[in-house]
Amino acid sequence: MDIRLYTSDFEQLQTPLLVVPVFSDDRKWPDGLTFLEPDIFPPLNELFARENFEAKLNGKRYVHTRHPGFPLIVLVGAGKINEWDLEKARQWWGTTVGIARELELNRFSIYWDDTFPTPIDFSLFLPEMIAALHTAEYRVKDLLTEQKEMPPDILEIFLLFPGTKDNLETLIHTGAHLGTSINLARRLAEYPSNLMTPGKFIEQVKSLGSRFSWRLEILDGNEMESRGLQALLAVAAGSEHPPYLAIARYEHPDARKTVALVGKGVTFDTGGISLKPSKNMEEMKYDMAGAAAVLGALQAISLSKLPVNVLAVMPLVENMPSGKATRPGDVVRSYSGKTIEIINTDAEGRLILADALSYVEKNYQPDAIVDLATLTGAAVVALGHISAAVLTSNSELLDHLEEASTISGERIWRLPLWDDYKELMKSKIADIRNIATKPEAGTITGAIFLKNFVKDTPWAHLDIAGTAYNMPEKSYRPGGATGFG
Repeated sequence: MDIRLYTSDFEQLQTPLLVVPVFSDDRKWPDGLTFLEPDIFPPLNELFARENFEAKLNGKRYVHTRHPGFPLIVLVGAGKINEWDLEKARQWWGTTVGIARELELNRFSIYWDDTFPTPIDFSLFLPEMIAALHTAEYRVKDLLTEQKEMPPDILEIFLLFPGTKDNLETLIHTGAHLGTSINLARRLAEYPSNLMTPGKFIEQVKSLGSRFSWRLEILDGNEMESRGLQALLAVAAGSEHPPYLAIARYEHPDARKTVALVGKGVTFDTGGISLKPSKNMEEMKYDMAGAAAVLGALQAISLSKLPVNVLAVMPLVENMPSGKATRPGDVVRSYSGKTIEIINTDAEGRLILADALSYVEKNYQPDAIVDLATLTGAAVVALGHISAAVLTSNSELLDHLEEASTISGERIWRLPLWDDYKELMKSKIADIRNIATKPEAGTITGAIFLKNFVKDTPWAHLDIAGTAYNMPEKSYRPGGATGFG
């Protein structure tokens, strides 16, 4: 999808649809579109006077014109100015794509100008809105044989923006990089597990690595065996698909610090010997959404050439029951040297993250580590499909994450990492259990487990079990995988 900017000469454009925002407490026609007024029927003053168009958020009024360039205008309500925020803005921009889809159009125009309110600095606002257009348009449909009933792909959106704001083209490109990278994460997570095995995921890593000249370190099972990543290997033991630990490194000459993003990559999770119930088990293809998110993040960073050093760390396994599978009660020695008693083979994500966290800290010495994982059902019980849980002892890192959360609209909520919970993770025969002795506080005890495998580096854990998929559908975020993170 191509988004093309126009700052003048709108009269020369020709698109089948023009979408215009209208605020309920400031219903007026934009100055930049006055050339259309004589061709609009009924006249605008009549239209705005009618009580049945209140301009509530995403309310629509279809207006026909005699103008050859813009035969159809849709006025889309933006609600009240003083209630306008980033979430409402994303919904408004996403709705424009929905209108084009309903009309089966592959191109349309959006009018926006600098008289409309922006909830945050415009340099942050516009990229977020452009990203919303991309995420609203995207669908995974390449596995459908018959696509005749599907609306056409939207190929072009013309952004009509009169005025003199700086760097508009750059902001549009930044938003496109963000939106397409979120869609990459969504596609990887949405693909069925027979088509997105650990090996297939590695192919994606290598392809992007070649495109962006990333430095790659990819460990296969033999290399992990020789280096002592036994916790990760224990999860993969029952599967025919070999495991990998992939580390993709993006570097910029102006960067001063390095951040490691570690994503859980269980391409399918049956629970292993501790087999899950069959109901909704197909959703376990999403158990690699953390790895998908960090790969998507590294693509966005690379496309925008951000002045940072970032490691995308992706432990990739499939968790299956078989005669070779790890058993409840087995004890393994992790890369850190700590021994782990595996009480439940369905608490597998923390095992692969334990080795990944220790490995990246020891061998790369990042300045901060953030991991993202569909780790616990308890996170869904606590926060539903609205917010991810964040657990960290580092207030500075938490501040950065909360600021990013505010801008992105991806909500996070802090849970504690108090020492009291450590008692629940003690094993009688090993250094630590992989699940607690009591069933409560599962999200917290999962993070307590992970904390044992990060020594000195500032670290935060995001449990995205409730937000990686099945979040409430929005105009800019259809159902399924979300790319959260």
